[in-house]
Amino acid sequence: MAKSFRCTIVTPSAAVFDDQVTYASFPSWDGQQGVMTGQSPLLTKLGVGSLRLDLASGGSKWFLIDGGFGQVQSDVLTLLTEGAIPAENVSLEEGQAQHAEGNARVLQPGEDRKKVEHDQQLGLAKIAMARSAPQGG
Repeated sequence: MAKSFRCTIVTPSAAVFDDQVTYASFPSWDGQQGVMTGQSPLLTKLGVGSLRLDLASGGSKWFLIDGGFGQVQSDVLTLLTEGAIPAENVSLEEGQAQHAEGNARVLQPGEDRKKVEHDQQLGLAKIAMARSAPQGG
């Protein structure tokens, strides 16, 4: 049996996940980051994208992560994020609509460019997750 470590996901409105995992892969600001037990201490800015957690009890759980910060300390991974949506709640149609809406706002005067780019990126991440992540866990 693989060694496990504790993983917690916290959003501004709720604690979303708190369980033992054997592996975690999450979007960092500069690419995908993998964590296993024994990981050196780490503090990183999270990106937008897919989080995969291999559960100690078996199987995997997927989330769509929306930025924030990740920390590994003493065999505990803590992800503080603006949003963590379970894969089974991610809709291809919603992602396509969000991406299209962001694209339509690109050329509109007075739009906050960072907000538009974030909405586009989140829409693309939803599309990718809906097409590839296993649904239902």
